[in-house]
Amino acid sequence: MKKQSCKKRQQTGSSSHSKKKKQVKKQNSPKSSSGQKNTQNKYQLPVTCGYKEGVLYLKKYYDKQKCIFSEEQWFKPTEFERFGMKEKNKKWRTSILCSGIPLQKLIEDGFLSASTFKKSSVQDAKKRKSYEGLQKQESHEKIEDNKDDDDEDEDEDDAIDMSVFEGPVLPVTCGSDSGILHKYRFSTGRCRRCIRTEDFWLTPEDFIRLNKPDGTWKKDIVSHGMPLGKLIKKRVLEPHAVNCDCEICQEPDQNQLNDDVCFVCNSDGELLCCDECPRAFHSRCHLPAPDGDSHGSQWSCTFCVMKKMDSSSQRTQEDVLSSPVSQYTLHCQYLLLHLLHESKTDLCANAPGYSENICGPMMLGRVRMNLENNDYQTVQEFITAIEYVFHHCTANRDNDFSRMTFRLKELFETVFKPL
Repeated sequence: MKKQSCKKRQQTGSSSHSKKKKQVKKQNSPKSSSGQKNTQNKYQLPVTCGYKEGVLYLKKYYDKQKCIFSEEQWFKPTEFERFGMKEKNKKWRTSILCSGIPLQKLIEDGFLSASTFKKSSVQDAKKRKSYEGLQKQESHEKIEDNKDDDDEDEDEDDAIDMSVFEGPVLPVTCGSDSGILHKYRFSTGRCRRCIRTEDFWLTPEDFIRLNKPDGTWKKDIVSHGMPLGKLIKKRVLEPHAVNCDCEICQEPDQNQLNDDVCFVCNSDGELLCCDECPRAFHSRCHLPAPDGDSHGSQWSCTFCVMKKMDSSSQRTQEDVLSSPVSQYTLHCQYLLLHLLHESKTDLCANAPGYSENICGPMMLGRVRMNLENNDYQTVQEFITAIEYVFHHCTANRDNDFSRMTFRLKELFETVFKPL
């Protein structure tokens, strides 16, 4: 059983436990001689070319100066390529690597702009005229490209209401696959599992491989009709630097496989992570309560256990309703977990005039307590208790309570249909 003390989403703050963990990490962070945290590395990239190592300074890079420092010397990228004995390539963007990744890839992913550097050599004076002509041509093409991009952006802005991108999550699709992108998890295309599908947490590149292996995540993953690359340009999504040392980017990969909040109550804290699906639970929220002796071993939540059960029962629904609850305890727990999840995460909790005294989690919590105390003799008694909650939630049939409870009832009937 995996445990994690999950970090609350950035948009909603952190629990006290999460804050304590963050303070510990800050205390253990490397510091400069002045005692302050060294943030300078955020503006520097370790680079290699051939057998030469250096540091690329981003400010100098954007100013098109000599920006790579190696062996007590400053180089332009074209000069560093020659210094690393890769001048035959004549493509410094692919010859120079950052943590094994070509700079060209960083440019494509939006971490670097495509700066142009003049080559330094003894023949520069002879080539200056042709070079300046090429610069003018590139400048003209860049202006035209920017103009086309601006026109395209304006057309899209007119067609799409940008307010749909303001929330903490974005619905995304790629072909027939769909998922939910969580902004606070987004870092780059190849790291940080930020897209939640029904069965997995995936990186954008993982998500694109499921349905379009030859595609590009920036172009082919779409939210509300707009590709992720366009959302990055509009700063709806903000990639982290390739050498980012924030807590999100430094989190181990195994901690990214499960949800950061409890599936039942939708809050963070000390969570139990299912080893077969992305769900995570507080011990107090899961049904049945996890066995304390299973800590450190493989653990499957009730939803995954139910998937493995043979539901080809020949008994009629009438037979099931009259059966003792003890014969269908897991089914009742499975249903109740679904209902508690729906009541916390759907419209009910956001409805005008919502009160836990008459609807949703509080009344369902009573049903849960009675089920745990074996107060229901038959499945019919358990169903009647759920229907009692429905009745109270639909006292005003014109509000969101009614729509919520009709969905819960539909779910209720679906869960018991295979029986």
